[in-house]
Amino acid sequence: MTDLLTRPRTASTPGGEPVRRPLWLSAGLAGATAAGAVLVGCMALALVGWFASDAGAHGDTRDALRVGAVAWLLGHGSGLALGAATISLVPLGLTFFCCYVTYRLGRWAALTSESGEPDRSGLATIGLSTVVLAGVYGVVALLTSVLAATPAAQPSLGRSFLGGTLVGLVAGGLGLLSGWPHRPALLDRVPAPLRAVAGGALACALLLLAAGSVLVVTRLLLDLGSAANVLSRLHTDTAGGGLYTVVVAGVAPNAALLGAAYLLGPGFAVGTGTIVSPASVVLGPVPAFPLLAALPQPGPGPAWATGLIAVPVLLAALAAALTGRRHPLAGYDRTAVRGLAIGLLGGLLSTLLVVGAGGSVGPGRMSLVGAPGLEVLTSAVLSMTLGALLGALVTTWRQRRGAVPADEPDDRSADAGDVEDTVRL
Repeated sequence: MTDLLTRPRTASTPGGEPVRRPLWLSAGLAGATAAGAVLVGCMALALVGWFASDAGAHGDTRDALRVGAVAWLLGHGSGLALGAATISLVPLGLTFFCCYVTYRLGRWAALTSESGEPDRSGLATIGLSTVVLAGVYGVVALLTSVLAATPAAQPSLGRSFLGGTLVGLVAGGLGLLSGWPHRPALLDRVPAPLRAVAGGALACALLLLAAGSVLVVTRLLLDLGSAANVLSRLHTDTAGGGLYTVVVAGVAPNAALLGAAYLLGPGFAVGTGTIVSPASVVLGPVPAFPLLAALPQPGPGPAWATGLIAVPVLLAALAAALTGRRHPLAGYDRTAVRGLAIGLLGGLLSTLLVVGAGGSVGPGRMSLVGAPGLEVLTSAVLSMTLGALLGALVTTWRQRRGAVPADEPDDRSADAGDVEDTVRL
């Protein structure tokens, strides 16, 4: 009984502290767990949906599991060859969820492992661990692609491995860095102007994504009856409605980014020979999908819709203003350079996201869904550069007039407090 109640001993250093795992080992475990957990979840969801739809009358368990695995691979950009048709659109909702899980597990690995020293050797350990995490994740994606392939439906092996590795490198690397105890010391070495530009550019992209989301939701609310009619024509039961909800959630970020392309001006296509932009809307037959109820009516765009292209300019100005309040500059020349850099980098990042939201979703007309990359790049860079430049200059002008930045303490208040304390003493 005494032996059963005695706690197991753990390895410890001569000083009595427990020995922690090497970071690279924890990173490998994190990569395998991040890939496997979401993969198993997708297969379980597909299995439940298959059984709930017709009680398993058609197909077998392996087919349902294969569908879940292919969906997971599509979230990593694997694509799917279906004979004459190809599906290349990436459900970004699933991609972002995979990135979040990988980020959290990467952070766990850093928090529970040997941290190393805040020098080059510590950075080398972080780099090696990131490579291990990404490599394990990529291998899981590659093996899944091999096992899920059939003569009728074949995911791309190379794109599966590349997509899984990229998720591990970006999300896993950020998670490892976030949980590293010496991260503040590392960030202090990054020049302040570089941090300000990166933060402002990220704010530009996120604000544009939020604006696209608001546009799509508003259009759906204004034409909610059309979405309801689409669902009614599909004759879905409770299980089918739940599956449609999951699918809509998976592609909701794609819809938001296509809404951002609409705000930028070039718009997007929902099939070959179509265009949805503020200037005009040209549509043909579209699939019966609830989110497509947000599409405007064909014909010339209303006058107020053309004014929506000013939204990215205003959002970039807001991002630059917030950056200026947090990192104030005194000179107009440095402010202008930073504003231009924020707009340029923000436009490039926004273009990357918008272009990544498109792809092929079937044969024929549906082989083209998405925004024109070159036109989006031109519009995003011009509008965001202009907006960020104006926002940065106006913020510096207000600060030079004597306005106290919101994120800065008021020196006059501090001086008054010191005088008051002196009088009391």
